[in-house]
Amino acid sequence: MKRMEQSTTRDAIQDFVIPARQGRAFEVSAGSIIRLTDLEGQQCVDIIAFNRHNFEERISPFSSISKAGKIYFTTGDQVVSDDLEALLTITSDDVGSHDMICGSCSPGMNRNRNNGLGAGKRTCHVNFVEQLRDYGIAPEDIPYSLNVFMNYPIDTDGLVSSASCKSGAGSAIEFRAEKDLLIAMSNCPQELTLLNGFNPTSSRIQVFPSQL
Repeated sequence: MKRMEQSTTRDAIQDFVIPARQGRAFEVSAGSIIRLTDLEGQQCVDIIAFNRHNFEERISPFSSISKAGKIYFTTGDQVVSDDLEALLTITSDDVGSHDMICGSCSPGMNRNRNNGLGAGKRTCHVNFVEQLRDYGIAPEDIPYSLNVFMNYPIDTDGLVSSASCKSGAGSAIEFRAEKDLLIAMSNCPQELTLLNGFNPTSSRIQVFPSQL
């Protein structure tokens, strides 16, 4: 785990806040640095990314795990496509705890867990569908996500459990875009589990100029 580099000494070319439970899609150029900051702490953010010039090339957490040989990613690790093409590289990471296997919450998931109490509530998949509709990306073409700050422990028997995110207020992670990308992020809306401390909150996104 590596503390933040001094990207904030430069002017951001994009700087915005994603409200609690909401999502945002945005475009970046190859070499750009994308900084994600948890503003209040314990907030998971789901991330997906597409090659901006070929939406069929998109992140694959499973291929990323296969290439890296591990399931927990941090500074220096790459998120790749099905063809193992690098799309994002983690360049700095305050937390070092991110999920690559859980995917995004969805309407079906909300109906079928927590005794159905989440039915009708917002989900990350719905956020992605809404944000990517204008780009012509269909719901079935939305890939599995990288879940930043998500704490999803796996015990020795292979069982998984949901625990509170380890990020605190101001915790951040930075990625370098390895290609021109369309990125979508969702502040996870889950409020019925420990994940977001039962209190979904907002996140800040900053994009800094290419370092290539």
